[in-house]
Amino acid sequence: MDLSLDRVEGRHWAAAAQAPAAIRAISLSISRGEQVAVIGPSGAGKTTLLQLMAAALKPVGGQLTLNHQDPWAISTAALQRLRGQLFYAPQTPPLPPRQRVITALTAGRLPALSLLQSVGQLIYPREPHEAVAALEAFDLSEKLWDRVDRLSGGERQRVGLARALMSPASLWLVDEPLSALDPKRARQAIDTLNSQARARDVTLVVTLHQVDVATSRFPRVIGLRDGGCAFDLPAHEVTQQRLAELYAQHEHELADVAGPRFDLPTEPTPPKIVHCR
Repeated sequence: MDLSLDRVEGRHWAAAAQAPAAIRAISLSISRGEQVAVIGPSGAGKTTLLQLMAAALKPVGGQLTLNHQDPWAISTAALQRLRGQLFYAPQTPPLPPRQRVITALTAGRLPALSLLQSVGQLIYPREPHEAVAALEAFDLSEKLWDRVDRLSGGERQRVGLARALMSPASLWLVDEPLSALDPKRARQAIDTLNSQARARDVTLVVTLHQVDVATSRFPRVIGLRDGGCAFDLPAHEVTQQRLAELYAQHEHELADVAGPRFDLPTEPTPPKIVHCR
């Protein structure tokens, strides 16, 4: 799925109407099949940007299009069909605690099913082999029949990611998927998402706190700061200086995840906010 933002502004749904926009005049385009990482300090607007892309949050300015359609200018039925082509994974997976893992996974197929089929699928899942394959990709196949509330935090996060592999969506929007994972599991999860997205020609946009993962595992990296776009670059052009500027006054966030690889200036210059391509 292609997506395009033209000077889009967005405000959190709970924010007051006069509150500053969390996303400010961002312009960018992402083509079908791209894998893109979005980084930036806390409060930069990463989650709000994903919610705008997922047509879960209506822009307060500018225009967003998905496959050349403005989701807020079409009928409710058409919007529901369009949302059925999207998979949005929040940082905390919305998994009912008493539900079994297989049921949570097969729920990822619901957008492609009729109401009657959806009810039947939730009562008696009919695609255990596909669910097993999705879990195997994240080393969780033995958890197929476990209840969600018996999983660890990292296991729940990986089940939430495995739902993408069950989804019929052509756009995956994943928010901070590594927060509960150790480094080994984090690398495995990102590599699985990227390889599966490439195999399916799915567009993948992931927000990350781990800048080293973003720059080593994604061909394109977008840097957000204060709701604006600081850079939109091929990963190999994201230099130490650019990262130091992006995380100015938030150096602890960069140092916490980057380790000694990044030698931060004493007083980095905050980045100029630009329009992404």
